[in-house]
Amino acid sequence: MTMSETIKIDQELVHKLEKIQDPGELMAELFRMFGERAAIGTSGQWTGVALIDMVIRAGISKPRVYTVDTLRLFPETYELIHELEKKYNINIEKATPDFEAVSKMVREHGEMIFFDSKAKQEYCCKIRKVDPNNKVLDTLDVWITGLRADQSSARSQIKRIDIIQHKQQDGKERPLLKVTPLIAWTEEEVKDYIKAHKVPVHKLLEIERDGWHYSSLGCIICTTPIGVHETRRAGRWRWFNHQLKDDQKECGLHLPGKKKS
Repeated sequence: MTMSETIKIDQELVHKLEKIQDPGELMAELFRMFGERAAIGTSGQWTGVALIDMVIRAGISKPRVYTVDTLRLFPETYELIHELEKKYNINIEKATPDFEAVSKMVREHGEMIFFDSKAKQEYCCKIRKVDPNNKVLDTLDVWITGLRADQSSARSQIKRIDIIQHKQQDGKERPLLKVTPLIAWTEEEVKDYIKAHKVPVHKLLEIERDGWHYSSLGCIICTTPIGVHETRRAGRWRWFNHQLKDDQKECGLHLPGKKKS
């Protein structure tokens, strides 16, 4: 029996962890408690790379870190992953979709399924992103994410430390800690931290042309820059902007108010 198997994931643990205000120290304590059963999930955006730097500065030299590789990421995303691995001397796990599931989806709905409807976009995200992420969660007791409250009204509902129910591939459900250490930070505060500590940054996030810039990053076709008068997630699945609000534009990984399945 490992040390993490003896730790009960309940509200008593949450209350204990909530007393740790510093995000780096919070993550370090989680890695000390749960070891390889804790991991930082990142897509390479501002907050995710800051979390890696913070936990290493807090004394965890080899934190478990993973990214979901949908096989449709920007070239710059792969470059950033390599840069992070080199700078921090870590290995970032790449969770990829099931080949047969992707092939079946493409045969039945076509390569550009996500243009057809919101339901098909969500199906594509499930196959390429949600399912691979769930396979990683099968190996975790602590899921550390880079979400922030200022990203959308839906994400503002997410708790800093929460207990969610994760359904494993074998059908069993169990509690899992979902931790968002920088939930209350603003984007500017994260950028200031990154600049002060010389954290590697995704190249697309640094580009701005006539006010157009990337505010979030996902798959290469489904992500576009936004203009100065557009909302933060207007660039995600842009073709649905006429019918969906920002907080309705999610891939399915993070759904406030719903139990994880």
